[in-house]
Amino acid sequence: MWSNFPEMKSCFSKIWESLEQKRLKQSFELLAFLLANLSSWQLKEKLNELESNYKMMLRYLTDGVKDPQQEKIYLDLLRSVYQLADQTVREIKTAFSWSYAYETRRTLLHSSSETPSRLVELINDLTGKMALTALLDEGEEKNRNMQIIEKEQEEIESKVFRLIWTNGLWTAEEEKCWSEVLLNELNPNTLKCLIVSALILNLEELFDMRKTNLLFAACESRNAEIRQRALTGVLLFLRRYDKRLYLYPNIGNRLQHLAENKRFISDVLHIILQFIMSRETEKITRIMKEEIMPGLMKINPLLNKKIQIDDLFGETGIDEKNPEWQNLIEESGLGDRLQEFTELQLEGADVMHSSFLHLKNFPFFNEIHHWFALFAPPVNALNKGSGGFAALLLESSFLCNSDKYSFYFSINQMPKPYRKMIKGQFSAENSVLKEMMSEELPGSESGKVHPVARQFIQDLYRFYKLFPRRRNMDDIFEMKPEFYQTPSIAGFISDPESLAVIGEYYFHRNYFEEAADVFNILLRKDLNNETLLQKRGYCLQMTGKPAEALDCYLNAELLNSKNSWTIKKIAYCYRALKQFREALSYYRRAEQLNPDNLSVQLSIGHCYLELKDYPEALKYYFKVEYLTNSREKAWRPIAWCSFLTGKYEQALDYFKRIIDSNPNDTDYLNAGHTCLAMGNNKEALNLYKSAIAANGNSFEKFMESFTADIPDLLNAGVKAGDIPVILDSLVYGM
Repeated sequence: MWSNFPEMKSCFSKIWESLEQKRLKQSFELLAFLLANLSSWQLKEKLNELESNYKMMLRYLTDGVKDPQQEKIYLDLLRSVYQLADQTVREIKTAFSWSYAYETRRTLLHSSSETPSRLVELINDLTGKMALTALLDEGEEKNRNMQIIEKEQEEIESKVFRLIWTNGLWTAEEEKCWSEVLLNELNPNTLKCLIVSALILNLEELFDMRKTNLLFAACESRNAEIRQRALTGVLLFLRRYDKRLYLYPNIGNRLQHLAENKRFISDVLHIILQFIMSRETEKITRIMKEEIMPGLMKINPLLNKKIQIDDLFGETGIDEKNPEWQNLIEESGLGDRLQEFTELQLEGADVMHSSFLHLKNFPFFNEIHHWFALFAPPVNALNKGSGGFAALLLESSFLCNSDKYSFYFSINQMPKPYRKMIKGQFSAENSVLKEMMSEELPGSESGKVHPVARQFIQDLYRFYKLFPRRRNMDDIFEMKPEFYQTPSIAGFISDPESLAVIGEYYFHRNYFEEAADVFNILLRKDLNNETLLQKRGYCLQMTGKPAEALDCYLNAELLNSKNSWTIKKIAYCYRALKQFREALSYYRRAEQLNPDNLSVQLSIGHCYLELKDYPEALKYYFKVEYLTNSREKAWRPIAWCSFLTGKYEQALDYFKRIIDSNPNDTDYLNAGHTCLAMGNNKEALNLYKSAIAANGNSFEKFMESFTADIPDLLNAGVKAGDIPVILDSLVYGM
């Protein structure tokens, strides 16, 4: 059929694109091509039926037959074609074992005898056993019963998760069956959370209105774990299928119903902010790996000299921290970075990912449903051994469930003295973080992220990034569009307060493209907001769009002509657009507002240099050199301007200063030009060799720079005929 998965994926994309653009003839052709490679006569028959109905509708339309039901018939047809496309793609993916989900589905289709009704019977039986056991007095018999129940529960949860995760379209009976399980207050929340998680994964692969109904119902659960998971799933569903939602007005009605609860909008915003924050995870992991951990490893030898390891495990002082440790961290320069990470963690950043990404190799994580399981250690673990630690993990709100399991299994493998020490340290850190998180954080209340939402999204992140069998799974953390760009979601966060929070989240984390987009939406509602114009201009500037940035800055200037920051940014944009006279005009205005700003002085010099007014440029460069402590900043432009104005001795003097300080290949090249203009060909050749060496011994790159400077060499009096001779001498010399 196809030689590789990318070809299949391209064909699937063409089908969705043709349906989104309502090009049904092309959709039918693509589906016929796909179905030719499947043995499903039911799907082929359905395709023929739908295409015949469409042709008949077109014939009526051509003949001018008026049908008041035409629009309804057309929308029904579109829904049916979408559904047929979903089923066709699903069958092909199953046939080719597209991903682990389809491998599992293929296996279950041939071997599983479990049905929803049978699993519900097992769940009801389990719930009854749990209720009876709860009535027993504490003791060995109760613990023994609980261990049996835990084993049964594990088996049932695994079967339920896999069945829902791999299901095709639900029947009305299946929807009713699972709805009763989810709404039954007696059923354990651990099971309900797994059902919701399985629904989320399934809906990422297949549009199913019946499953969506259950997800919406779960959004109204009184249990925060279930509610936050379900709401996260709804947002993911809306983002994935937004372009076809107009065919299902009932979804809009369900959303409006949820929005009647004041908490809904706040929860939606929290989840969106957490997804934005998840973008920081890989950056944080890299910093931990490349900066924090190497820095701490350097400190370790110093700690060994200053403390005795035995002190850590003695009977006294086991929880007492050596004050010298903090001094060593501060002296290493890591203190500020660690404080920054603590603040990021309080904001909802995933700073623990780097610590636990290598602890997902326990057999526990071989089962897919365990990646979404609520942390629920065995009952006996809460009473002995590492039980105190398990209880602490249950209370912790800054570790996600997946990491709690990793931590728990790691602790169980440690010697008892280490477990005792880590338990004490974890308890102290957990208490501090809980206290800090309970305090009022600066900024808007809407900027806080619900801990349950944060934990679940971090669990999702670990699954999509670390699950060993994630091949060909669409990573929800890499998908576009952004949530705020999804029309079905945007309506609930379109108020200025929510958009401002989202915009600032992007802006302060340097996601300038998205921030510029959000600020633009806000500006449509508040055209004369100077700060928004400045921030959008800055975002556009940082994404390499100086012309658009300039437009924002000029509008901001109209509102406040005395803002020096705006004036400097306008000047910068004009300079980036090579409109140097306009840039110089604004830098002059900035100079009047900030006469001691050396950056402005330097920029004025650069403008004069670009305008070839070298004497004026030199005046400003010398001024900067005189006034600044970092004189090296002015040396290069002084040296080059001196060369261009024929002051070769002065130019060479400055080039020598640069070469003695921190030279690059261009410094050697320009110094060589100066010697060539002075007639010192031998020294020029030596400097050119140094320029080549400083640029990775690339003669091609050297020639590119040299050729660009030939007009300046000719202006300096170097004869055109001498240039090729000099270059040949250079080649021979090399």
